[in-house]
Amino acid sequence: MVPEAAVNAFDVAKLAGDSSPETRAEVGAKVAARFGNVLVTPRERELSQQILAVLVHDAAEMVRESLAKSLCQMTGAPKDIILTLAQDIDAISQPVLEASPVLDDDDLLNIIRKGSAAKQNAIAGRLTVSSDVSAALVKTNNRQVVERLVGNEGANFHEDTLVRVADAYGGDDAVAGLLVKREDLPLTVVEHLVSAVSDELRGYLVERHNMSADVADQLMHESRERAVVNLIEGAQYEDLPRLIEQLSLNDRLTPSLILRALCMGEMRFFEAAMAHLTELPTIKNYSLIHDQGPLGLKAIFARAHMPQVLLPAFRAAIGIYREMDYTGEANDRERFRLLMLERLLTSYDELEADDLDFLIARMSRLSDSVGVGATA
Repeated sequence: MVPEAAVNAFDVAKLAGDSSPETRAEVGAKVAARFGNVLVTPRERELSQQILAVLVHDAAEMVRESLAKSLCQMTGAPKDIILTLAQDIDAISQPVLEASPVLDDDDLLNIIRKGSAAKQNAIAGRLTVSSDVSAALVKTNNRQVVERLVGNEGANFHEDTLVRVADAYGGDDAVAGLLVKREDLPLTVVEHLVSAVSDELRGYLVERHNMSADVADQLMHESRERAVVNLIEGAQYEDLPRLIEQLSLNDRLTPSLILRALCMGEMRFFEAAMAHLTELPTIKNYSLIHDQGPLGLKAIFARAHMPQVLLPAFRAAIGIYREMDYTGEANDRERFRLLMLERLLTSYDELEADDLDFLIARMSRLSDSVGVGATA
């Protein structure tokens, strides 16, 4: 093996005396190769760094591109040089963004925020991608970036990031197909995917996670309920009775749907649904629901044939609604949901979750297993 030639004053002279890009690229590759050698003297290292600092701003793209390819996998490469190359045009930055171990999460996050789609795509293909960097890449909403990231076995994810991908790309067979085959899928993500992906991918999920047909059907049911609640959020008050009538005719005005809507702050829907189920006059229905004593809500629950095991959840939601002076504004909705999660976890010791929607699904299944009319 031919030993690497040391960097010396002749290299500097070559740069000064020969203006061709090919020569500058050649010197840059030589300097970069020597820079990673542990036997390099301090003087040679200093000289090398000075040469790199000049070449990284070279007007010829081929010089900077050669430098990027030479330095991209070097652990001891000067960070200022790497950062300059990482923020260069896409063709030059790509090898550095894909491979340089010198770049840390803060560097990558900054480039994701300010960089092009091509730079984001390069970062998505790194040998390892942290959960925070993955979250930032998913938030770009760039499908190509997300597809490459999800298909990268070295990418790590926060659970809520995977849920976001499942919700946004469940109907995209290319992205969803990569997602369902990941080894690190938590149950919450599987549940989101079952209701969103194609029949072929759903079959793969069900088989891989040993999921029964009943569980898969339940997940589909929960997905439809989430869609209905999203519809309710934008509905006008005068449209609610007709929507409730339609849901009832199709056997979809279920306790879990009513609970899900109320837990999202939809008090109008809850009042209208209970009026439909109990056939009580509006004023009587309202007074029983908002009775601050222990009997009013319990009585209307019994008349509506609602599962008594869910009574504490409904009572908690009504209490929070009253305490907050709920208006339905965006901040109110988020605060309401956080308070609901906290209150429900207190009311149901046997249930654990860090996501309100996931907890509601668990409660709905609890009510199914206990049965209508069972005591809490």
